[in-house]
Amino acid sequence: MEERAAGLILFREDGGRRRYLLIKNRRGGHWGFPKGHVEPGEDEFQAAVREAAEEVRIKKFQVIPGFRTTVRYVFPRNAELVHKEVALFLARTEEEGEPFEDEVDDMLWLPFREALNRITFPEQREALRQAETWLAAHRPEG
Repeated sequence: MEERAAGLILFREDGGRRRYLLIKNRRGGHWGFPKGHVEPGEDEFQAAVREAAEEVRIKKFQVIPGFRTTVRYVFPRNAELVHKEVALFLARTEEEGEPFEDEVDDMLWLPFREALNRITFPEQREALRQAETWLAAHRPEG
């Protein structure tokens, strides 16, 4: 079985320090980025935007052009393996957000190193490393 999902690696500048948004998933208890299934009729970016609005109530952000990464992993569900592919886009926001309690247990804005240590799965840690490297090299205006 194959699944497609998409999400945003959201960041804010706070006192000259970059902080990334992480959420704690209610179902799995793992820490990562706001993301979810790509629904019929939407593309990956549309899904990422919808998921950010649904999971953390963030609707205003500036997408960082040129950054897109894909996270792939396999996990068991009901005695079969699910191959999941998640497209992640990078975006800057000024909004603080608010967790949607049906899906999100907690949310935190953390500096890079703390965020890296908090993320549960290595594939998402690698995506965060890529985002931080991209931002360091491209220094987005804002």
